[in-house]
Amino acid sequence: LCGLCVSVVRNYFSLSYPMNDIFPDQVNSEMSLIMIFGTGIDLVSVKRMDRVIQRWGDRFVDRVFTPGEIRICSSRAYPPSAFSMRFAAKEAFSKAIGLGMRNGIRWRDIEVFHHPGGRPGLRLHGRSAELCEGEMINGFHVSMSDDGEYGVAMVILEKN
Repeated sequence: LCGLCVSVVRNYFSLSYPMNDIFPDQVNSEMSLIMIFGTGIDLVSVKRMDRVIQRWGDRFVDRVFTPGEIRICSSRAYPPSAFSMRFAAKEAFSKAIGLGMRNGIRWRDIEVFHHPGGRPGLRLHGRSAELCEGEMINGFHVSMSDDGEYGVAMVILEKN
């Protein structure tokens, strides 16, 4: 790099700003920042989900998904794709919390819903809600997608 570029880069990274100028929506009066507690990602084969649903039917679906999730997924053009994305989101949450599906976490305790604008979210029940409350996790970010063959989801958990 030329001397001018090095000087610009060095000055850029050495500047100090008040935290509320950098993150105005994430700083409260005590100047505490919201931190990432954990991230999780999962990929689910839509064909595999289709085979599992065909083989086990309601026995599998009712064990893993809430009535609201079943209603939403069943109304889609190809339900196995919608079920795959939600299953991936549940797995991604379990990875983000750092426990997997252990310590009393049940599939139906993690519910994927959609905000009025369509953005996915998580509604937690039972042990999942207790764990998040105990860790002071108060922010959930979910992204889901599918491409025909796979459903994928990523979850980010935030805490104060």
